Amino acid sequence: MLILLGLSSCQDSAWDKHAGATGDETLMELIDSRPELSVFARLLRKTGYDQVVKSAGSFTVFAPGNAAWAGIDTADVVSLTRKIGTLIVHNTYFSDNTQLYVSVASVNGKNIFYDASAKTFNGAKIVVADIAASNGVLQVTDKLVERKENIWDYMATVTGSSQYQYINGLNKRVMDMEKSVPTGVYPDGKTRYDTAWKNINNFLLRYPIDNEDSVFTYVIIDNTAFQALYTKYRPYFAQTTAAKTDSAALYNVSSDFVFRGLVDLTSADTLENVNGVKVPLTGVQISEVYSASNGRVYRVGQVNIPLKAKIKPVRIEGEQFVSAYDRNYVFTRYKRWASGERDIVLSSGATQSDTLWRKVPVAPDTVARRDSVASKTYFINSGLVANVANFYIEYKVPVNSAAYDVYYVAYDDIADHFDPTYRNFGVYRVEQKLFASMPGAPALKHGIVDNARGVANNYLGETRCFVGQTMAGVHELTKLQQWTLEPVSQLLSAPITAPGADVMNVNRAGTMTLWLTNTARSNAASRQGLLFLDYILLVPRINEN
Repeated sequence: MLILLGLSSCQDSAWDKHAGATGDETLMELIDSRPELSVFARLLRKTGYDQVVKSAGSFTVFAPGNAAWAGIDTADVVSLTRKIGTLIVHNTYFSDNTQLYVSVASVNGKNIFYDASAKTFNGAKIVVADIAASNGVLQVTDKLVERKENIWDYMATVTGSSQYQYINGLNKRVMDMEKSVPTGVYPDGKTRYDTAWKNINNFLLRYPIDNEDSVFTYVIIDNTAFQALYTKYRPYFAQTTAAKTDSAALYNVSSDFVFRGLVDLTSADTLENVNGVKVPLTGVQISEVYSASNGRVYRVGQVNIPLKAKIKPVRIEGEQFVSAYDRNYVFTRYKRWASGERDIVLSSGATQSDTLWRKVPVAPDTVARRDSVASKTYFINSGLVANVANFYIEYKVPVNSAAYDVYYVAYDDIADHFDPTYRNFGVYRVEQKLFASMPGAPALKHGIVDNARGVANNYLGETRCFVGQTMAGVHELTKLQQWTLEPVSQLLSAPITAPGADVMNVNRAGTMTLWLTNTARSNAASRQGLLFLDYILLVPRINEN
């Protein structure tokens, strides 16, 4: 809830100015004493609010004169109670404070907004100001302070809106544990309750457009536009059933029109919603604007959100892993060149055979020669070596049901892992495997037949995964592609060159699990492989048509 700034000091000043007008009468007694407020006095008693304005406390009452009630239905007590409750405000506000007002809270929870240019409170102007009472101040107004509906209550009045119908359909009746009263115990030992029930709505819990203390802007699009966006979104929100897929797509369409704060749709060509999606507004036709008690509602026609604005690339920082085979061997490094100035490495070793130059000539030679085959072992930290095959670093990744190109940056910048002249040291080949289990599928785990460290539940099976290849000393974005793996050992076999082998097809929207694992070139390798990672990047292939 927005409140006036500097309230305490300004109120103290106002009380000082009006101290001479302060009497012993309560607000109710003041209202009773003024014939021009006789209708208001009667209605206060009819709704029970007379007890509020005669009580101890601090209130401001916006009291409409008798003429203001002409044409108002005072027989409907429910509607009348809502109106009267909006006219009584917590705390004391004198008229010479109004330049500071943003909004004030009425006793029924509704916010009243002050219009500084018109000097009105929700349309009502003060005609007799600052009549001080022992429990507050009375402001006589020319009309009723208009009761504004909140965004959600207003949406309920928009007949036939597909947005409202979908969100309202998410209401669930659940047991209210705070209000339910235990009355005994069933034979199976479970508690018996005199059950009280309440409605919950997961959309409103996440996007509280029904909350008087929140400030949002919500856009209601016409049903044709709503259906068009649903049709466009649906393929990217696949679930286990058609009904769940429908609901996921509709939820996303509905949520993409929630904006934080008071937003002017005419002020920009594009605005970012609460989900971080940029919504284009050029040429949008506005049919209605409603100033709600907790924000603003626009009713508009066609709005087309491009899929590339909605289904965005997913970037996973290396240091944001959720698990590992053994965290003690995974180091976070602080590097200026890295995304977020951090990357990670696995403290381990790798041995590879290569053709290397000798450091010095061996007699009788006088020139150092290239050996036919030589081996070198590369270390991160020789004092802490994780000699584990398929050592995994785990990531949880939110994805859509889409085809993704998979990239990463894995930069081995350790000096003795590369030598541009290739004369003294072999250049380490950075080869790393990436396994994946799809949303809702069994989690990745170690353990396949005849290999306790083999990766199981990979969506491509046990003999295929994505592989990234680069060289130490090379800082670049590397595209991963599928390789075949040796049966049982899961060592690298050969890259797959068939069409589509460079694409990760995600069949269901949700949270995917990725394992970045090390690899060696043979079972005889004395070290099972290093790992480097700055970040992983998943880029969806979008069909805008």
